[in-house]
Amino acid sequence: MVEGVGGAHADPEAGRDPRSLPVTMGGAHEDLAKLERFRYLGAVRVNVSLPAEPADKILPILDRWAKLKRQLGSPST
Repeated sequence: MVEGVGGAHADPEAGRDPRSLPVTMGGAHEDLAKLERFRYLGAVRVNVSLPAEPADKILPILDRWAKLKRQLGSPST
């Protein structure tokens, strides 16, 4: 069985290729090193939480996430 991200759902003995299972990490923080680690572990996307605030508070946060995405070389979606 493959250890780490994917768990039992990625068990090659059950006929599943661990690389074929998209992995999403939740609760990601604005930390490039951690995002790179998630990618290394096989994550293809992350979920982030945003505070319920007006646009003037949220847009700078989204700008920082866009910068992190560019640093990771992620395609736009």
